[in-house]
Amino acid sequence: MNYKNKKIEKALTEMGFDEFTKIQAQTIPLIESGKDIIGHSQTGTGKTAAFGLPLLDRLNYENKNIQSIIICPTRELAVQVKTEIDHMGKYLPQLKTVAIYGGEPITKQIRSLRFKPQIIIGTPGRIIDLINRRLIKLHDINYLVLDEADEMLKMGFKEDIETILETTNKERQTVMFSATMPKKIVDITNRYMNNPQLVSVITENETNEDITQYYYMIQDKNKIEGVARLLHVYNPDLTLIFCNTKRKVDDVTRELTKKGYNVNKIHGDLKQTARLQVLDSFHSGVLDILVATDVAARGLDIKNVEVVMNFDVPEKAEYYVHRIGRTGRIGNKGYSFTLVSKRELSRLDSILAFTKSNIKKRMIPTPETVIQVRQDNQLLEIETIIENINTSPHLETAAKLLDNHEPLEIISAFLHKVEKKETTERIKGDINEDFSKRNQKSRNQRSRSSNNNKNTTNQNRYHLNIGSEAGLTPKQLANYIMKKTKLSNIDIQDISVTKKASFFTTHSKHYNEVMQSLSNVTISGKNTSIQKANPTKKNNRR
Repeated sequence: MNYKNKKIEKALTEMGFDEFTKIQAQTIPLIESGKDIIGHSQTGTGKTAAFGLPLLDRLNYENKNIQSIIICPTRELAVQVKTEIDHMGKYLPQLKTVAIYGGEPITKQIRSLRFKPQIIIGTPGRIIDLINRRLIKLHDINYLVLDEADEMLKMGFKEDIETILETTNKERQTVMFSATMPKKIVDITNRYMNNPQLVSVITENETNEDITQYYYMIQDKNKIEGVARLLHVYNPDLTLIFCNTKRKVDDVTRELTKKGYNVNKIHGDLKQTARLQVLDSFHSGVLDILVATDVAARGLDIKNVEVVMNFDVPEKAEYYVHRIGRTGRIGNKGYSFTLVSKRELSRLDSILAFTKSNIKKRMIPTPETVIQVRQDNQLLEIETIIENINTSPHLETAAKLLDNHEPLEIISAFLHKVEKKETTERIKGDINEDFSKRNQKSRNQRSRSSNNNKNTTNQNRYHLNIGSEAGLTPKQLANYIMKKTKLSNIDIQDISVTKKASFFTTHSKHYNEVMQSLSNVTISGKNTSIQKANPTKKNNRR
């Protein structure tokens, strides 16, 4: 990435920045020109860099007064924004930032203010507290950011925001980012912004095309079992599960823990230190599954979330867009699974009407499918160990076992030992439901009508003679296709990897390029061939 400030450019390169996102490309020049901006963009589109890069470029590092304040709705987002700005300003030695928020002793934050930061990032309540103590003075600031403004209004911070704005320099530049544009947002822009320019890179109901969206009909009592089966089959590295209430977050976390999953939770009742520890564990990959409420997860930037599950169908359709926006981040592919009970059918209808997305109905895997996938994964893991790990320290024990037992008995015993043990009673059989054929018919019609521009007659399905048996994963296949062709993630749809074969779909206009680029190539050390797949053949996604 080329950036005019070479110190910032160096940091951006280390952070993996390649090119500006849409919101960054459209807002940064306007912000640099001094205009007030309203950025209309969903979570995960690079908003922090959009307002952070011009800020770092314009700071007077000799001035010891507070020059900018960034207001965030939650403690987690404030910490996250500070961290990202610090990373972008890594090679600016005089840069000083401070995050202030409730849930942490105020004395610690007061001490940090003594180092004369140029930038304050904080939540409304703690900012007002420190203003009232005369420890923060905003009359000289020249740059103010309202991040996730709509969420702050939902959380009841309208009066707090107005109180803060009244204390600031009236000639300041104001930048606001909001995923939605309710009337309260417009009121604030009219009162406190100077002829702001609206930059929108989405329509209000837009969802990310890199996210494959499925829903499943299931009774409430079977939802935990449904989650477990989906986790077994898809085996994602990071999974974010959303519930509508704090109580349900507690219940789901407890039940998944009983089943042996590496899971934890965040919601508003947890202490701040505990929430930050959980988020850090999830962000670093130490934690596999995070269960959260909408408010607790608002604005989180976890880049490698592969699956978002809606354990509860969200109460508002726009919440659905915010939730699934945690996956499929900036070029990566992701999955969204929504578990729908009978009482939640009307909410699903609202989401389908609001998003106009192709949310496909799928069936929860049967126990037989789960067992087959588990066995395939175990086989692959064992073969990987044999090929790559030094197992000589165990040879003596293995020899003793072979003296007394048949090889098949020994292997079966070890597979039984390593298999995940659950302390909850397992639910057997098919747990899918058909609550209403009439509702299902209308849903399917709506889904088809919203997808007229995605006519399957203009698509080609391809078959590669290599699968998970050779260690191939959907992510690896997508990366390989992009490497060998000029296709992007958006061009490659419905990737499916079975034991011995792989499948993917592209628009028919890419047919010649795909066939020429992927004929007689080597993937994972195996010579492969490509051909058109039978369109009537149903391939189970893995």
